[in-house]
Amino acid sequence: MMKKIVAVLALVFVLAAVAYAQFSKPEDAIKYRKAQMTLIVHHFGSMGAVIKGNAAYDAADFASHAAAVEMLSSLQWDAFLSPGSDTGDTKMKAEAIKEPAKFLAAADAFETAIAELVAAADSGNLEKIKPKFGAVAQTCGGCHKPYRK
Repeated sequence: MMKKIVAVLALVFVLAAVAYAQFSKPEDAIKYRKAQMTLIVHHFGSMGAVIKGNAAYDAADFASHAAAVEMLSSLQWDAFLSPGSDTGDTKMKAEAIKEPAKFLAAADAFETAIAELVAAADSGNLEKIKPKFGAVAQTCGGCHKPYRK
């Protein structure tokens, strides 16, 4: 499991370096964003399986998934707000670019909620984790409902 996390983190750092170039082309921002979301979905899905009772709870494994999502949540939101990044093969609505303050407020809510989930996961107490996981899931809707096609 640790090798997978190291590989994911290495990929994220490579993506972050690409993002640092400020996305010279809209398709670069779209690729970056899709990679970021794919990784978040993977880690969040693994935690969700535990919360739903479809996978065994392993405190260390759960905490590593939560930490990975936290790190991913702090990556470049510029990938979502770069001009033209709402075009092409994407599920993002143009409203995200037109309403950057609202979009970034939703992103901040996600980052705050995931930080609280990480703290709960570090406790190892699944009963403390469950409501924090639910709070993170609700923040996902804060972006997906208004800004996803």
